[in-house]
Amino acid sequence: MPKKLELPPCMLGEGPLWRKESREFVFTDIVNGTLYAAGEEGTVRTLLRCRYQLGAFLFDTAGDLLLLTEAGVFACPYGGGEKDFRLVWQVPMVPGERFNDAICDPAGRILAGTKTEQDRDGSLWQFSPGRPPRRILSGLKISNGMGFSGQGRIFYHTDSPDRAIRRYDYDIGSGGLSGGRVLVEVEPGCVPDGMTVDAEGCLWTACWGGGRVERYSPGGARMETYLLPASQVSSVAFGGGEMDTLLVTSAAVGTSGGQEGGVWMLKPGVKGVEEYRAVLDPAR
Repeated sequence: MPKKLELPPCMLGEGPLWRKESREFVFTDIVNGTLYAAGEEGTVRTLLRCRYQLGAFLFDTAGDLLLLTEAGVFACPYGGGEKDFRLVWQVPMVPGERFNDAICDPAGRILAGTKTEQDRDGSLWQFSPGRPPRRILSGLKISNGMGFSGQGRIFYHTDSPDRAIRRYDYDIGSGGLSGGRVLVEVEPGCVPDGMTVDAEGCLWTACWGGGRVERYSPGGARMETYLLPASQVSSVAFGGGEMDTLLVTSAAVGTSGGQEGGVWMLKPGVKGVEEYRAVLDPAR
C-alpha cells in the first residue's frame, strides 16, 4: 500500500528527484514557490520558499540546486534561500508562461519545457554551460515529463494534451533530436504528466485526472497500473538507498477531495536509476 507523507496539501506538487548526498526526495509545489525534502522514512521538511513559481528544479554535479522559474534559471546552494540565487540563464517568455518540467542529459545539459496559460506555443529549451539557450522543440501544448534510456541515446518527451509520449533518437555529442514518433498514446480519461525510466528501461508515467501511475515497456505496451487516492497524479521518481522506492506527487488545484495534493511512497518491486545532473562549470 502507498504510504502518504505528512505535509500540507500541495497545490501543484511536481518534479520529484532523489538526492543521494542527503538521502532525500525533493519535490516542488510549483504555484506556492516551495521545495520540500522527504527522508527515506517519510519525514518531510520545507527546504526552500521563494517569490517565484518553481516550475522545475534539478541538481548539479555538486548536489546544489538549479531552479527554473518564470524569472529565469537560478543556481542556489542546497539549503540556501532566495538571497543566494544566482541568475544563470533567461529565455523569452510571454506573460503567463512558465517552466513545467526539466531533465539533464548524460553530458550535463539541461532540457526544460514550458507551458502557457492557453496551453499552446510551449517550447523545449536546452541549456549548456557558456552558451545561450537553444530552443529544440516549439509549438508544444504542455511540455511535460521526460526521460532518457539506452545510455542517453533515447529521449522520451510528453506533450500532455496530446495524451502522447514521444520517443526520439538523441545525439549526446550535439544534443540534437531526430526520428520523433509517438511511443505511447494514453487512453482517454488520463493525461500523461511527469515520468521516469526504471533500470529495465520501462517508462513510468503519472496519470493526471486518472488517479494512477502506469508502467510501459520500452516498446510502448502498458504493463502495470498503480492506483492512488487522488485524481490529479502529477509526477514520479525512484530513490532510496536501493533505488527501489517510488515517490508520487499530486495536485490539489481545482479539486475538493481530502486526498488531493498528497505525496506518497511505495515499493513497486522494481528499481530505478539515478538521474543525470547538470554541469555548470565544465572544469569541475
